[in-house]
Amino acid sequence: MIERVAACLENGGKHVLQRISKQPFRTRRSLHFAFWSHGAGNIDLPSWWLAFLEAPSSCNQTWSSTESTFNTPRALPDGFGLLDFLYPGETLAFIRKFVNGNTSTIRRRRRSQLLSQRLRTYTSAADSFVDLPPSQKDAAQGDSLEDKAGDDKNSNQLDAEAESALYTKFRRLLRADGQPRNGEELWKTYRETQRTSLSLDPEDVTLLFKRLSTSKTPFDLECTRILLNDTPLPNRNALHYDHAISAALELGDLGGAMNLHREATRRIRYLQGSSMILKCAVQHSKWGYAEEIWKYHLDKKLAHVAQPDIWAGVNSMPTTELMMKAVKAVDCAIRRAETSTFDDAEIMRSLAISLVQRALSTRTIEFSVTSQLRMLRNSRRILQPDVTLYQAAVLQNISVGRQSSKHSNIALKLYREIRGKLNLVPDLELLRAMLKRFSALRDSQGMYEVLEDYRKYHEAPPMEAYPLLMAQLARHGDFDTVEELFRDFIARYGSGEIQNHARTLLFACLRRAEADRANNVLQSLREAYGYEPDLEAWNILIAIYARVGDYDGATAIFDKLMATNVTPENSTYGILMGMFAKRSDPDTTSALYEQALSTGIKPNVAMVDSLVLALITSDRFDEAYRIVQEAMTMDLDEAKRQPRYIAEDITRTRMWNTLLSHCAMNRRLDKVAEIQKRMQEAGVPFDNITYAALMLSLCLKNMPGAALRIKNVIMRSHGIRPTTLHYSILMGGFMQTKEPNKVLLLANEMLENKISPTFSSQNQLLRVASKIDEQEDDQANPDGEPFQARRAEAVMRQALETLNPMELAALGPTQRAQSNPVNVAFYSSYFSYMIYLYGKKHSFARVVDLYDEYISTARRVHGGVEGIAPVELLSALMVTHFNAGEHAETEKCWQLAMEKSEKFARKVDADTSQPGWVLYKYRFILSLPLTRYMQSLQAMSRIDDIATTVDYLRHAGYQLSVHNWNKYTQILAQEGRALLAFEICEKHLIQGWPGWEHFGNPIRAKAKIKKQWNPKSLDRGRPFPHYETLVYLARAYLDAKSLPYGTGTRTLQDLERLAPRTMEAVLKMPKFDDGIQNDVLRRSE
Repeated sequence: MIERVAACLENGGKHVLQRISKQPFRTRRSLHFAFWSHGAGNIDLPSWWLAFLEAPSSCNQTWSSTESTFNTPRALPDGFGLLDFLYPGETLAFIRKFVNGNTSTIRRRRRSQLLSQRLRTYTSAADSFVDLPPSQKDAAQGDSLEDKAGDDKNSNQLDAEAESALYTKFRRLLRADGQPRNGEELWKTYRETQRTSLSLDPEDVTLLFKRLSTSKTPFDLECTRILLNDTPLPNRNALHYDHAISAALELGDLGGAMNLHREATRRIRYLQGSSMILKCAVQHSKWGYAEEIWKYHLDKKLAHVAQPDIWAGVNSMPTTELMMKAVKAVDCAIRRAETSTFDDAEIMRSLAISLVQRALSTRTIEFSVTSQLRMLRNSRRILQPDVTLYQAAVLQNISVGRQSSKHSNIALKLYREIRGKLNLVPDLELLRAMLKRFSALRDSQGMYEVLEDYRKYHEAPPMEAYPLLMAQLARHGDFDTVEELFRDFIARYGSGEIQNHARTLLFACLRRAEADRANNVLQSLREAYGYEPDLEAWNILIAIYARVGDYDGATAIFDKLMATNVTPENSTYGILMGMFAKRSDPDTTSALYEQALSTGIKPNVAMVDSLVLALITSDRFDEAYRIVQEAMTMDLDEAKRQPRYIAEDITRTRMWNTLLSHCAMNRRLDKVAEIQKRMQEAGVPFDNITYAALMLSLCLKNMPGAALRIKNVIMRSHGIRPTTLHYSILMGGFMQTKEPNKVLLLANEMLENKISPTFSSQNQLLRVASKIDEQEDDQANPDGEPFQARRAEAVMRQALETLNPMELAALGPTQRAQSNPVNVAFYSSYFSYMIYLYGKKHSFARVVDLYDEYISTARRVHGGVEGIAPVELLSALMVTHFNAGEHAETEKCWQLAMEKSEKFARKVDADTSQPGWVLYKYRFILSLPLTRYMQSLQAMSRIDDIATTVDYLRHAGYQLSVHNWNKYTQILAQEGRALLAFEICEKHLIQGWPGWEHFGNPIRAKAKIKKQWNPKSLDRGRPFPHYETLVYLARAYLDAKSLPYGTGTRTLQDLERLAPRTMEAVLKMPKFDDGIQNDVLRRSE
């Protein structure tokens, strides 16, 4: 639409009204949609629009705040050219009435500019601004007055029915929900009701305030403030002011909100808007406004006037943002202290402190620990270190620390700062929270700190703290402290909780692997309090005996349980089955499983896992694999909480881990990959033992670098923290590849990550140190001076200095324990290796000293020496005695080893006079000392005793390793028993012989032969003759060939008949210019 205009009605056109345009110009205008339907009364116009209807002299008048008033009526200005052809008659009448009417109506209508989505835009052009002649001005003014009178009469006179319908429509819109553009239509209807004789219900007015102030559109928010101005001052209540303040804050008018607040506080005592203004002031760092609100709150508080929660708004702020604002408030308080009066500075200081306290009061919400620490540090500048602030910070971190280790670490740091550097007194609430946190983290050091604070500041722990303290310290094996707490609790609170405390005392014995002490505890509790064990106590007792390897004791406890009124459950059978499964006794394990099913007990995961373990250790892999796959669909009883007397979590994952470990130990990498893939397909989660098995398989294949990547990359990406077991596996891998420096780096990494070393990792370090000592001795000690393993002994001394049975409480799966009970292996393993090392180096005096030291250590730690020397230690002593030529002592050690092995290897209720009484798992337990014993018998020329010993061992169920068979064959060949030597080799060794052609170049054949057998594998190597064995057999063949014609011929024929493959290997053996062939084959007759 093209027209001549004096100015545009949009923002930015007011200055055009004050000049006469000389040139045509084009501008864009925006008009309300209602204008096009000739509803000019619906138009909300900007504040400067009044100037368009005023005389030019009034154009420069400015609009102030909502308190501005206009006291004189206005008429259409002289000389104003109204484009009456553009406006309908009703619209012209409304304009004239509006201009000459009450100016408060004008003021209320200028509140909001129209939103772009509610506007229609068109373009107009005008080429000049034309003043009307005076006569036309007068005529126009007269017409306006007449039209005004007529239109007023028509528009303001509505009948009662129309008014009622209008009010009904208003109430319907007011209570409607979610209608499109409802706010605008509601406001239009409200304005129409104001032109009627009806008066609105105060409840409707309040609801209208709520509807408009809770809207997010600027139009509705502006209407909220207009509505407040429409409401007479005496009728305005607290809710009206609250809604108006909320609308002002939504529009970003903090100053306007403060003006409303000041007006409200002069008339109203209870105002919700204070919290909204305080929140906005804090968010925008308007500390002057925040101080004013805070002072008003303090004044009302001093006057004992009830007030709403002033922090309601601030509490809704994000915690990290609130902390940052609290830091700024503290900085402002510091500045005020330097520049303002004491009273003003104190108000800002109290506000800043309150903000800090409020920021620390939030719980279970993620926040920035950096912001929290900065806030605490800055608060010290306006407040002396206060235990309440630090306690709040600790509790806040603890509330988040369950999901975040970062927050948990900060909580521990702040707690230790409270009790250390700040020297503050922690209250009971803080100690209770820290006790629960340390308990969840299983942090024994933290438990001791809390216990110390309880005793130092509060005389003793409260009643509810004793169970947590005792349970966690028992988990860490501190029996003495647990017993002390038990006696203290009984003295203070009586014996009402004797059942729980008895289980805790027995649990401490379990963690220390001390069966005798457990029996003493049980006896004393019976005598003092008439205590009778419940099922959990019986289970703990059985688990103690199982852990120390006393299977007779465990079955005796089970028999006592069956004689009582206590009924065993699947957890009881799970412990027993696990014990026999570790002994490689699948028959007894299966019998217990069937017994449990026959009594109606539902099997649990631990019972099925024991079946798998028993089959695996009996080398029945296919059966175990089948059970594991079937278990994925079995309805097993899976406890939500693992019993505390179970050292490890027993889940379905553990069954798969057993398969993986078996395949890894046997170097079956193809099976390892297959099982891993099957686990992923079945949705079985990997745990730290799963990754340990994968790492072990790689290390056994001389690939420790790949195993290290599993720890550093894969485990880290899955959030699994490496344990001592993983480090021990890696150390052994790098030892095997002869990279001792990397072993030392791993040990340092453990210390940096605060992973406490156990005897598994310490034994690896011991071996690294000994290798370095041996290398230095070979280079720097050519004169044969006594060997000194200084580094190895330093490692052993460091381990022994901290030796404590409490170390056993932290042990999960371990290496180097071998067949020994864990309560013996954790210290005997050091001595076994050192005795072996010095014995190999012929340092016999040092061996004697170490053995004496072992005995004293056993007395100190284990409480006695009878029967505690493990087979590995006896084997090491045999090496020493044999090298020293002390064959009688060697034989004595062999007899002790036989007695020790019988205890571990005997099947349940087996008769040792009958064949096959040795458990499958322990079939190789005597293979290591047997080699030395055979050598000792050879030195004493007791060859027949060797054969007798071998026959006895095989009759009992023991098996000889490949190394044993090779040594036995070599001895027979050396002692002129060629026929038996060839027969033994043919029967027990030659099956795995591929022929000399298999090795290619004869020069490299010897090295390749050595790689064909592995004495460390589970089956102690596949049948395979060693190079030295073939050399000695060749010597025996030459000796037989040199016999007289008749005897020699028969011997050679017998060899060909009894050992054809062995003969072929001997005859085709290449000649090597090496020491053994030169010494054995080419020696003079």
